[in-house]
Amino acid sequence: MGFARAFGVTLMRFGTTRSQIYDAQKTARAKWDVSQDGWDDEVRRAHGETTVEPLDAAVSDALRAIDQLSVLFTQVRQECEFGS
Repeated sequence: MGFARAFGVTLMRFGTTRSQIYDAQKTARAKWDVSQDGWDDEVRRAHGETTVEPLDAAVSDALRAIDQLSVLFTQVRQECEFGS
């Protein structure tokens, strides 16, 4: 029985989680772009600048962090499994 199962821990799968976040970001971007067809005024532009663009940037930052953590955890796992 593995550690996660023995202690009821849910393991984070970086690849799956990253994919889900990336897909959600892509979908949100596409929907935002399509909204311009029916909503193209100063309010939309302001909302884009104050909400949509910062959120999109934060998600991109989070994806980069996930990528870095994935590399780090792979390295840690290899070092722990294959000795020191």
